[in-house]
Amino acid sequence: MRLIPLMFCLLFVTGTGQAQDQEQEVLNLLNEVRTNPKRFIKTRVTPYLESKSLTGNRFAKSLIQDLNKAKPVRALQSSPALVDAARFHAKDMGTTGSTGHESSDGTPFHIRVRNQSKAGGMIAENCAYGQTSALEIVMELLIDDGIESLGHRKNILEPKYQWIGIAIELHKTYRTNCVMDFAERF
Repeated sequence: MRLIPLMFCLLFVTGTGQAQDQEQEVLNLLNEVRTNPKRFIKTRVTPYLESKSLTGNRFAKSLIQDLNKAKPVRALQSSPALVDAARFHAKDMGTTGSTGHESSDGTPFHIRVRNQSKAGGMIAENCAYGQTSALEIVMELLIDDGIESLGHRKNILEPKYQWIGIAIELHKTYRTNCVMDFAERF
């Protein structure tokens, strides 16, 4: 039995504010990689890859290549409307045990996010399941192992996105899930 995931789940149940702290930590990490990609390689990516024995992984290698080429972009700002949209989806997925961007009632993410947040311009959504730390959430989405389009990575690094909503909730199957909703403007 792994104590960290169980402890993480108990913190959600007791309402200690740990989920909000972790959501803020996810935002901080996203902004670290966006505002200084090269430093992020040294301080976060390399130690993480070494600790997980992922240095030979082709998706991890491409992350390092992409971050070495990336120019710093503006930090994301948290939007209460996007947080609400992300929380709705995270709770929906968690309660039903589902995964993906479509709501359990079949609503596509772009309709759900636009209706709930009134976001304009480009929008996107990242979902991660089963991670117990902010760093694991962010690194999984940046590495995007097995996702040929690298869509999660591209969303995180997209310079047009200015706003984000992040929600971490319990998940019936994977213990936890994190939803990030991005928007260009309101």
